[in-house]
Amino acid sequence: MLEIIRGFVRLTWPRRCAACGEPCADAWFCGVCGPLVAPRDGPRCVTCDAALPTLGPAHRCGRCLERPPPFERAWGVFDYAGPVGDAVRRGKYGREIACLRAVARVAAAALPDDLRAEPPDRVVPVPLHPRRLRQRGFAPPLVVAHAVARALRVPLARRALRRVVDTPEQAGLGDTARRRNVRRAFRAQGVDGLDVLVVDDVLTTGATAAAVAEALRRAGATRVRVLAAACVDRAP
Repeated sequence: MLEIIRGFVRLTWPRRCAACGEPCADAWFCGVCGPLVAPRDGPRCVTCDAALPTLGPAHRCGRCLERPPPFERAWGVFDYAGPVGDAVRRGKYGREIACLRAVARVAAAALPDDLRAEPPDRVVPVPLHPRRLRQRGFAPPLVVAHAVARALRVPLARRALRRVVDTPEQAGLGDTARRRNVRRAFRAQGVDGLDVLVVDDVLTTGATAAAVAEALRRAGATRVRVLAAACVDRAP
């Protein structure tokens, strides 16, 4: 009987592709968008995960060699371009939380092997300021963090970080402006002696990740890594 009900629901309210909105069967992405949802590959910086033209001896990009970030490692599971980027934008700016849940689930299913081999003690989502949270109604990083914590089977510490400064949106800002925008914007607690994985929906310049990592370090975290569902590739 349950399968009959499920079949009726699928026929009556077909699932929509998280990227393009077209009807699809049981998948989160349709037959056109689905094959394009693949984890990033190619040579990457072993610190910030930025794309590298070739895998050199240092395996680090020029930015990380010049200004080492306060986190040990960052990963972006998918490229922000293509269907994943479309789904994130529909979720964040179109307020279609189901699209973000789709991204979160496919990202959690494709976590880096290094992270699975050495899981953290806690998963910590990048927080929104309370005013922004009220305005949007949900926190995109928290949606992703829930799925990642379940996949890694580690606790989700959603209150370990607070955004204490209501910063403007990072979109449209350059690297220097982004760093200035989020400087001292976060406070952390309850992470003393812990290995922490920070989770965000999108990794762009790494400015927010660095500010969060600094706050966690000040609160006593012994190790900070960063994971985002999608990454915006920049020139090395």
